[in-house]
Amino acid sequence: MKTLITILFLIFLSNKISAQSGVAGKIVTDNTSGLLKIKAVSVNSSDLYYDLNYILISLKKGKSGNSTNKQSGKFSLKPHETKTLSEVNINLAKKDGLKVFLFLKDEETDKLIAKDSLEINSQQFTAEVEYIPESNIELTGLTIDETKTRMGQMFYESFFKKYNQIPQKFEGTVTISELPSFGRNSRIVVTIDDQMIHSFMTKPDEESIDAEAERTLANLVTYNSRNSLRNKEFKY
Repeated sequence: MKTLITILFLIFLSNKISAQSGVAGKIVTDNTSGLLKIKAVSVNSSDLYYDLNYILISLKKGKSGNSTNKQSGKFSLKPHETKTLSEVNINLAKKDGLKVFLFLKDEETDKLIAKDSLEINSQQFTAEVEYIPESNIELTGLTIDETKTRMGQMFYESFFKKYNQIPQKFEGTVTISELPSFGRNSRIVVTIDDQMIHSFMTKPDEESIDAEAERTLANLVTYNSRNSLRNKEFKY
């Protein structure tokens, strides 16, 4: 978590970014009864056509739970086009801290050409911010939230809280995805670096959700132990 926040602040505070005329990134929000809807929007005010990549990252910290959500993808912008790139729903309590960052990068050169950010109760993060040389930064222990419903969000927050309590994070990126199913239920799929670790159908029951989070963490610990042992055997 600290590594991710460090990367975001280094990028956000850097003065070495060269602006690309005509393209802008915007974070648009709508707060309804504690549910914050976040939209990542890209605007092209030029006469040029662009092939771009976007990264939208949100960090939430507070008594209602901690979470990290990262979404990314490729897209194109026609001249004078405005396009919604991604949407995220976050349950935000009154004193929760939130940081949201949007980055637009040129697909060919990977150059950052536009950005936007949003901060709510940013003091929640103050103690965790560290500054280290950019060349030393690696993304490790990252958890990505790709859930879409309230039950999916409950599972993610339950899992993230348990995962955040263990002293050593996994080397890979844990992704929690939610797939539509029949009726009101959905399927949660948890993967680490494209390896499926756990999958289950959601139920409108907090105890069930919490139990699935426990199983997921146990499966991840087992997978990580086996993977570490396999790597040691390979080295020797």
